[in-house]
Amino acid sequence: MNYSIVERLILKHSSKGILIDTNVLLLFLIGIFDENYIHKFKRTKKYSIEDFHIVKSIILRFKKIIVTPQILAELSNLSCQMDKSRLGQYFSYFIEIIKKSEEIYINKNQLLEINLLSKFGITDLTINESAREYNYLVFTDDFKLFGYLSKNNIDAINLNYIRTELWLRNK
Repeated sequence: MNYSIVERLILKHSSKGILIDTNVLLLFLIGIFDENYIHKFKRTKKYSIEDFHIVKSIILRFKKIIVTPQILAELSNLSCQMDKSRLGQYFSYFIEIIKKSEEIYINKNQLLEINLLSKFGITDLTINESAREYNYLVFTDDFKLFGYLSKNNIDAINLNYIRTELWLRNK
């Protein structure tokens, strides 16, 4: 996926909103809270501050952030693994940003009828169905989910591909 494709997808969807997968949204929230904490928090240490800046620059181009209840639950559970002394302050940022997001709900029976639970978890199924039903762009770093979405003509961008493309362009 080259960068011009990413740019076209961002332009196509920026007025609607972007559906952000849990790990990418967690990176964004931790980076907004304290970008120097990205390397210290076990759930984001695989990312760099540059990754955060890429994510932030993309997210800020959208009218709104789209989430599902499952993304919020995962996000909360992962966030609670943070150092307890920082959790209260972090959740102030978390609440401020998440309050501005739009939540999409997909009925559990609709999810279970998809017959992909053995391949994807419930959260990924809600991402797939929400993006398909409402035509949102998905932002993920999950290769398997990205591949499935792309194969099924659902617009998606993958942080790993963007990172690689930018690295190659700056080489």
